Formats: sequence, C-alpha cells, structure tokens
Amino acid sequence: MARLCTGVKSFKDPVHGYVDLCARLTPIVDSWVMQRLRGIKQTAFAHMVYHGMEHSRFNHSLGAAHLAGEVLNFISANTRLYFKSVGGGEFANTLLNSSEVFQLAALVHDVGHLPFSHASEVGIMEAKLIYRIPDFEKLPFRHEAYTYSLLRLVGRLAEEAGIEPVFTKSVSDDLRLILQGSGSKTMALDYGSECAANVLHQLIAGGLDVDRMDYLIRDSLYAGVRYGIFDVDRLVRVLLASPLLLEKGNRGAEVSRKACQVMVIDKGVSIVEAFLLARFYMFSEVYLHRVVEAYNSIYGRLFSILARDGLLSIEKNSGEIDIPTPQSIAEEKQWALEEWRSLDDLAVMQLIRRIYLGKTKASQEAKTLTSMLIERRHPRLYKVIEDKKLWGLYISYLYEGYAPEWAKPFLDELLELQNRHPLLMVRPLRVDVISLDRLGVYHRATGEITTFSSTGEGGGQELRRLQKLAELSLYRVVVFARQGEEEIAQKAINILLDLQKEGTRSERA
Repeated sequence: MARLCTGVKSFKDPVHGYVDLCARLTPIVDSWVMQRLRGIKQTAFAHMVYHGMEHSRFNHSLGAAHLAGEVLNFISANTRLYFKSVGGGEFANTLLNSSEVFQLAALVHDVGHLPFSHASEVGIMEAKLIYRIPDFEKLPFRHEAYTYSLLRLVGRLAEEAGIEPVFTKSVSDDLRLILQGSGSKTMALDYGSECAANVLHQLIAGGLDVDRMDYLIRDSLYAGVRYGIFDVDRLVRVLLASPLLLEKGNRGAEVSRKACQVMVIDKGVSIVEAFLLARFYMFSEVYLHRVVEAYNSIYGRLFSILARDGLLSIEKNSGEIDIPTPQSIAEEKQWALEEWRSLDDLAVMQLIRRIYLGKTKASQEAKTLTSMLIERRHPRLYKVIEDKKLWGLYISYLYEGYAPEWAKPFLDELLELQNRHPLLMVRPLRVDVISLDRLGVYHRATGEITTFSSTGEGGGQELRRLQKLAELSLYRVVVFARQGEEEIAQKAINILLDLQKEGTRSERA
C-alpha cells in the first residue's frame, strides 16, 4: 500500500499563491523531463497578440499538480461523508493513498508537447497531408503519444525517489491508468483500484479536470482578461466520487453504472456552469482570436515547409533539427532522449532566425513565412465560414483520412491548392468541446444520484443544462492569405462553399 503524501514542497505561484506538491515529487520537478517544459510556451503564438502570455508548460504543469492535491483532499472528504454507509470511507482512503501518483500524473501530463505546443501538431498534420512526407508518417498528430512514451522513464525516476505504486505493480503503469484510462489496456490489481484509477482519470482528462481548471485561470491572468476566471476554490470543494456501489440485478449483485464516477454536490451546480462558460469564452475570445490563429497558422505552415525542404527531419536524418519518434523515446535510445531534451521553442526559433538572417539556406516560401513571424506581419486577408458540418468534413479528412466519396474531390483540390500555394492556409478551428457523460449530481436531502441517463426531473434537468454548456462551441473553417493573393484565397473559399452546397444536396437526396 502506498504511503500518504508525507512532507510538502511549496513553490510561489502567481495564480494559486503557493503550489504545494508532495515532497517526493521534487526530483521529478528537477529532472530534465520537466525542466524542458520551461522552454515551451503554454499558448504558442498567443503572445503576439496578448503580450503577457509568455508563460510556459512548466508553470501550468505545477499548477495542475497542485490542484490535483487539492481536489483529492476535498473529494475524499466528501466521499467519506456522503457515502459512509456504502464503503465511502475505504474508498476515500484508497484515493488519499494515491496522492503522490495522482499529483505526479498531473505534473507530467504535458511532457510530450513539441515546441510551441499545439502549433507544431498542425505542422505535422500539414507535412503529412499537404506535402506527403513519408518520414513524418511516423509522428503522431497529438502530443499524448510522446507523453506516454516517457512514462517508463518518469516511473523509474519516481520509484527511485521513494514513490510507490497504488493501482498496479509499477508507478509507470499507475500513470498509464490515470492518464490513458481504459485506453491504456493496463490491468489494475483489483476492482477497487480500477474504480479509483477511473475516478482519477476523469479528474485529469474528463472535462471537469485539473488540467482545464488551471490553464483557464492561468491563461486569463497572463492575457490580462477575465474571460477564464471562475471560483476554482469553490469548485474543488463541491466534488465527490461514488465508490464501487453494488446493486441487485437479474444475475445477482452487479456494479452500479453510477459507481466509480465523479459527481458534484447539488449546491455546486452553478460553479460548474461558471467553469463551462469560462472555457467557452476563453476559446472564443482568446485562443481562437483571429490574429492569434493567423500566427499559429503561419508557424504551422512554416513547420511543414521546413519538413518538406529537409530542415526538419525524423530519426537522425541530418536536418537542422531532428525529431525523434515516440517509439525511439519509449525504447530510451540515448540519441532520441538527447534530441528530445533539446527540442523546445528556442531551438526552433534559432533556426527561424538563421533563415531570416540568411545564415541557413531555405526556400523562398520559408523565408517569407519566417519574415512574417519575425517582423510580426500576419495575413490581413481573413475569411471564416461558420458551419459544423463543413468543419466536420474537413477535420475528419485531415486527421482520420475519411470523407464521403462525393466530398473527396473538393477536399483533395483544397489540399492540392495549398500544396501549390504555401502562403494560402485553410484551417479548421473549434472550441474545445467536452463531454460530461460521466458526471453525476448528488442530492444531499435524498441521497439520490442523478446522471445523464436519468429520465427524472430536478437533477436530470440540471445535468442536461450542464451538458448543453459543455457542448457549447464554434465550428470554423478559416482562410488566411497574404495581400496580393486574393484570387487564390477566393478560389479556396469557393471550394469550401461548393463543398458546403454539395453537402446540403447530399442530405436532401
């Protein structure tokens, strides 16, 4: 059985006042795996618009780990109180015994980010889809694959620091259960451990999680806006979790579908609503600001152009910057770990500046894009089409390679147009839609638990209202191009509008 968090290491923090971590996490905080995140901006190129947004993934990771400890303390106390007669005390103990591994999971949840965070993921997608660079097929679209590839290394560092596993036989497998959930295919020691790990997964990646709680407030502070401000201290105090409840079915005792689930006490529904609205407005007003996305798009396209030209390469292929694959990192190949350790915003910006100053040979398109970033000249031509179905067609083709047969000619033409005209950028954007299907409301007066599948009134209505807020979104396809390239931009817009019309016709058919 793992030990409780004994001893605290505190870090002064502009958001939470102090960030308090279990003391045995200190060696992981000091490790290169975490320190690398100091060199990666939390919000990519948002600082080009909101000049205060220079903060890093390291700041956010410490904040998320702090909130993980706060949430665990309150959720355990509430679970012990409200589920006392059905094993709440024992379940609360299991949750508290996971203090170290849960804070560790929150601490390292972003260690797989590439330079400039999600903006490089756009570059990988375009390198694959627009320029069809074979080596880049080895790279994932999302940073989580890199995070998972580092868990064995992180787990070993943690065990050397005295941290013990709770749910499995190793800390690295505990981390997989918490971060990946059922997708990890990792077996817990018993049902109770599986139940607790499932709750922790929801608290770190379930929509109402410590990741979003921290970055909304932190990004608001550094942006100088109030869109993402909500009462996080109140929110962590109104959460609880249902233990491994059993109910009688046709085949005897069965696990209740309300078990192993994060819940909000009925008095806390309003603060959850405030959290969901804060998330929506931060995306609509800050993260998806048209100039922010213009610079993110310039960088994403530059990334793919540098890959096309061989300046960015995969697996020691002698580019100016070599990017290791998650598999090589998972295998802990020394050269891969060394390359990853030095792969941050500074490394990429040094290459961009060398191109800008003419010290590194590059194509004319790369030179133009680098000058747009360095000289802060974003595309002035901007067009946005708000259409969820159009967005869905484009996004599924980009990231899943799927589209109805009638849509493929339009989408292929759109990609080919960008291939021939690298300064034309067509991007799908949306608010970070989340699902609260695993959220329940606990009613103190009756002890009743209502979930999204409930058909009753009262709590059921509250949950439906919360779900509507969780799904509140904007679905945009945006077109960027430089001044003087209106004709090419209009051609891309016409393709999108034709795709939109054909989609309407196909629905009616």
